[in-house]
Amino acid sequence: MNTTTSLTAVATALMIAGTAAAAQTAPGTGQTPAVPVDAAPAAGVSPDPSSPAGQTTTPSGGLGDIVVMAQRRSENLQRVPIVITAISGPQLATAGVTSLATLNTVAPGYNSRNVSGAFQPYLRGIGTSSNVVENPVALYIDGVYIPQQREGIRELPDIEQVAVLKGPQGTLFGRNATGGVIQITTRAPSRTPQAEVHAGIDNYATLRTGAFLSGPLGDGVAASVSVDYAHQGNGYGTNLVTGNDTFQLQHSLSLRGKLRWEAGPGTDVTIIGDYMDRRERAFTFVPYDGTTLVRPIGALGSKFDTYSPIDPYTAFKGGGASLEIDHDFNFARLVSITSYRRGSSAYLFDDAPVGVPVFYVRVDPGNQPNRDFTQELQLVSRNSDRFTWTAGVFYYDNRLANQVQRNFYPPFYRAAVGPPTVNQRTDTFGRETTESVAPFGQLGIGLFEGTKLTLGARWTYEKRELSGGLIRMTRFNGTVVDVPFAPPALTIRKPTWRIALDHQFGPDVLGYVSYNRGIKSGGFNILNPSNPAYLPERLDAYEVGLKTELLDHRLRFNVGGFYYNYSNLQITQFVGVTQSIVNGAKAELYGLDVDFNARLTPELSLSGGLEALHANFTDYRNAVGSTPRVDGGATLIAIDASGRRIPQAQEFVASLSGDYERAFDAGSLHVNVTGSYNGDYFIEADNFLRQPAYGLLSSSLAWTTADKRYTFSIWGRNLLDERIIFNASSQAIGYPTSYGQAPRTYGLTARVNFR
Repeated sequence: MNTTTSLTAVATALMIAGTAAAAQTAPGTGQTPAVPVDAAPAAGVSPDPSSPAGQTTTPSGGLGDIVVMAQRRSENLQRVPIVITAISGPQLATAGVTSLATLNTVAPGYNSRNVSGAFQPYLRGIGTSSNVVENPVALYIDGVYIPQQREGIRELPDIEQVAVLKGPQGTLFGRNATGGVIQITTRAPSRTPQAEVHAGIDNYATLRTGAFLSGPLGDGVAASVSVDYAHQGNGYGTNLVTGNDTFQLQHSLSLRGKLRWEAGPGTDVTIIGDYMDRRERAFTFVPYDGTTLVRPIGALGSKFDTYSPIDPYTAFKGGGASLEIDHDFNFARLVSITSYRRGSSAYLFDDAPVGVPVFYVRVDPGNQPNRDFTQELQLVSRNSDRFTWTAGVFYYDNRLANQVQRNFYPPFYRAAVGPPTVNQRTDTFGRETTESVAPFGQLGIGLFEGTKLTLGARWTYEKRELSGGLIRMTRFNGTVVDVPFAPPALTIRKPTWRIALDHQFGPDVLGYVSYNRGIKSGGFNILNPSNPAYLPERLDAYEVGLKTELLDHRLRFNVGGFYYNYSNLQITQFVGVTQSIVNGAKAELYGLDVDFNARLTPELSLSGGLEALHANFTDYRNAVGSTPRVDGGATLIAIDASGRRIPQAQEFVASLSGDYERAFDAGSLHVNVTGSYNGDYFIEADNFLRQPAYGLLSSSLAWTTADKRYTFSIWGRNLLDERIIFNASSQAIGYPTSYGQAPRTYGLTARVNFR
């Protein structure tokens, strides 16, 4: 059966299921329209007033409505024809998800890497493994686009909701949302005084403490401040050369302040400022199982140990400010979001940790700065069953500079590679400037009762320039050779679009089909400017889905099938020891997503999901492959990768979380158990480096006093003590591999609320 026939069969099955579910939940021919979220709530429904993204509750003991901003407006999750996984802040905390690196515990189909301290998310196998480009999975925090990957390596202390939108979101979210969007909504200022303080410690002496303060400052003005600090006393492993710890969070400081001003009738102004300072001993390498690096090393006690003469680290300092003005014109809302962000990265790592200096890569503080400015205007109509529309324009200006130092050390290299005219040190310089403007619009038309057609389009203009491109080579004999590069500017003018048709089969059953096009920008190899620029990639996505609520709103069951035609893929590969991005022909992806929530009793609820995925190259000749050398290192060769799985794509993943809460006279008890199965995946296109399938299991037990003031919890994470590859690559020196997932950890946390 070919893929088109498969998708048609899935669509037919989903529509038949939708009709059956509608007959079960809404007998008769009458249709009950959805209550608009931004209108007056229905009787018995209590929306959370602190945030546009949240959850409502129902007094009947059923599941509450989940409110998301997936289409730039507040909507019930079940009314949005997109596959979305939405998790509240408390749900993340009880499931042991403290950062975006472990979000796959509760979001099937999500995967991530950490390369040189850069956050690299993947959705349905779509992502990037380069640390100096924008991700095709766009990250938004409080409506602000975050292009710098290193800002994604962060704790999640003051989260209201995380929503994961799967599939291209090129109409409303732009050119680099090919794989999807991660929307983070942080807690908003409250109209009443509120204070929370928390502190915890784990078995690696990691102290985490923080506070959230909020309340009114005057008539129509409210503010909040959140602070979170973490320090890890003991690392996960040991550097067997220096004697110091590895994989140790030296410090992580996160600050956020919000001020909300009701400036006048229908006008709200929100100002947000945030700052992050993070440094950790990370990015420590060991040889990939069954291989050796350029020379043999002694035995390692664990995959967190290393034989490096240096202590590798990553660091980032930065933050920004945003101004949001929201005015209600009665017929529509005008939203203006202005943001400015800047930061600086630094890192040092040993690419061949064999006990003696061989090959170090370093970026000193101040040598990899980033700065970006964005301005977005949106005009959003009121929610309506008959006619909705959104129009806007997005402006983006980004500067990313780079100075990377690569050091090759004698005597090894002098003996191994020949005469003293080879490079002892290579410095790479470059500064990439990006300017983009994109008008966009989306229209929802109620064709007839219960049926809506959505048409969306975006036109993107983008210009990228590389200035200061230079490779400076210092030979072993002291000679310095400069090779400048001044490539022509890259300009793209690309449309993206969305077409969707959804039908409300009953008050609690929505079926939909959609077609979306997404693009990801091209760019320059600023880590290696001698390589050509890479071109934009394109993804055409076809999707069919069903969203249902059954059993008197005690069961929410959503399913979606998809097919992707993916072309001009941007692939990261190494030639020797130098990273470059090239375009990798074509790939085909198709699969199935399932999400569910169930309230079995007033005390017990379950949630979970799964994803089945086929994601293979259909045409990728002249890919880089490798074969291990018996004397250490690897030989890089050209291969035909057609038919092989694309990097980071997992054929099957699933998660299940159970929550039990019981009230007593003295307080309440909450128990959570969350587990996930994660299928194997390959790191590179040749499918040699492989992360085996693994399971994650976490659990927590929390006691809250009757007055809700004190909460004490005991918890455990990665209870199966799995080892997970965060980064690996095929290079001439071998297969350096880093296992960054925290091992089994357990600890205590206390929280105090003052209201």
